[in-house]
Amino acid sequence: MIEENIIEKVRDSVRIEDVAAKYIPSLKKIGKNYLGLCPFHKEKTPSFTIAPDKQIFYCFGCNTGGNMFQFISKIDNIGFVESVKKIADIAGIDIDAERGDSSVIDTIRRINKYTMNFYQSYLLSSDGLSGKQYLIERGVAEESINSFKLGFSPDSWDRLSASLIKNKADISLAEKLGLVGKQQKYKGGYFDKFRNRIMFPIFDRSSNVIAFGARAILDTDHPKYLNSPESEIYKKRNVLYGLNFAQNSIRELDRAIVVEGYLDVIGCYQAGITNVVAPLGTALTESHVKILSQLCNEIVMLFDPDSAGIKAALKSIDTAKNFNVKIKIATLPRDDPFDFIKKNGARELMVIVDSAERPVDFKINNVLNKNRNRDKIDVLRELFEIIRSISYSEDENRPIEAEKGVYLTKISQILNIDEEAVRSDYKRFIKGEKNNTSNTIIEKNTSYNTLDYETRAYRDLIHIIVHYPEIIGDVLIDFPLEEIKDPLSKSILSVILQLYNSKNEIRIDKIFDFLSKDIEMDFLNRTIQKEASIDDPKASYTEIYVNLKIHNIDKRINEYVNITKKSGNERIDYLEEIEVLRREKEKLLTYLYHR
Repeated sequence: MIEENIIEKVRDSVRIEDVAAKYIPSLKKIGKNYLGLCPFHKEKTPSFTIAPDKQIFYCFGCNTGGNMFQFISKIDNIGFVESVKKIADIAGIDIDAERGDSSVIDTIRRINKYTMNFYQSYLLSSDGLSGKQYLIERGVAEESINSFKLGFSPDSWDRLSASLIKNKADISLAEKLGLVGKQQKYKGGYFDKFRNRIMFPIFDRSSNVIAFGARAILDTDHPKYLNSPESEIYKKRNVLYGLNFAQNSIRELDRAIVVEGYLDVIGCYQAGITNVVAPLGTALTESHVKILSQLCNEIVMLFDPDSAGIKAALKSIDTAKNFNVKIKIATLPRDDPFDFIKKNGARELMVIVDSAERPVDFKINNVLNKNRNRDKIDVLRELFEIIRSISYSEDENRPIEAEKGVYLTKISQILNIDEEAVRSDYKRFIKGEKNNTSNTIIEKNTSYNTLDYETRAYRDLIHIIVHYPEIIGDVLIDFPLEEIKDPLSKSILSVILQLYNSKNEIRIDKIFDFLSKDIEMDFLNRTIQKEASIDDPKASYTEIYVNLKIHNIDKRINEYVNITKKSGNERIDYLEEIEVLRREKEKLLTYLYHR
């Protein structure tokens, strides 16, 4: 227990609005009170209030309230005594000094600090040359070694343990902290747990050393990483490596970048990217997201491009759903962040961070990338599952169902499947009609005739081109790419025209080099394999061109007819335009019938 007079001293030393501001980025003064997004439940409209005159908080959304101690207890999931100690730390009050006693926590901190200094001194000595050489070869600057207090553990059985005993440290507590172990053969003897490893001190937000991460410098040493066990002051799920350095930058930039490892944090930091942290594992926990949501409104997960990195990203995505923070995912094309920066620079890395994907987009692209050779119908079932799980809208003015509709449109375009069919099958999917899922899509997409007229025309055009490349020069003049609505046709024609522009001739097989999507390559393969026996390719091309012109004229005529039904004084102008279009259409029809 903490004496009442000490509690009152802590209470009088800090104001609740100052404490809350460290956890709620959106907190703003409105009149005499403060208003912000509640940190205890997900909301879009602020309902969390602070009354400075009463020094209390209250949320009208989840009906949570209290004083600053209750606020800290709830937000950090700690008890009353711990909340008083935490606010005392904010106020710079040493509770132990106030109480006139010592605590286990202080002893742990002293042992960890001594150990950190021991390892760093060894790294900087002539004996630690191999460790320092390893860091320099990895690209770690001397300034970073000093800032992050990096160290090196001796390749010795008991150098640290002997030093701790010599300095009368609590060796049994050091054993509990995972720094030393007790020897079985020699009673009372101890050995060092970390040997011949780079030592990364892990700090709390107040820069107290709470644990260590250790990396082997030899590929033959396993495991590659060793970490301290949890203790009274170290709970892995609540700690982010580098947060003590990054918290101010995260708050100022309103964004946290999450990477996978210690060296990634250090590499980003020394390149000037200072709002970077790493979880002490492979994925963000709910506690991590909660901590970061109290500092910023956006978290970007920047993970390695390998399967482990993607799995970590997928595992982390759903942890943000209960907090007022947006989460995005950026995947590097190669390397980890530190190596990527060394090869390409910080600016290129930030381009990737700035173009991070929303969670749903990331999940969709991940399914598409790993299922390139699977049947579209099976892929759709996975995509439907993702869309069904959408629980909030990126646009607060757009309902969730509308958000799902946006993604149904997107996947129909990506997979080149009729949108109406996709929506119809999605409705069946959510009703649980699994056996009927994709029947509509199969019916709508097995027949060429189900495609709209413009799409059929452009795909017929590609068919003529791949068999009779001599007409490409006419296509270049007659068909502006920006007018082509079918994504597949536009993509393939774009490649064909670019290749032709470069040499005024084309090899059809070269088109494949510039296509990235399986659906495009499948279509091109089918088109090439489909026989073409056309007596006059030029005439066939002209027929497609003229019919498309007529089709577009008909569309414009219908538009103007509909407008005239609603128009007033402008009716005559539209009627004149309709007449001009009809005369143009008659000329084109006459040309088709008499050529």
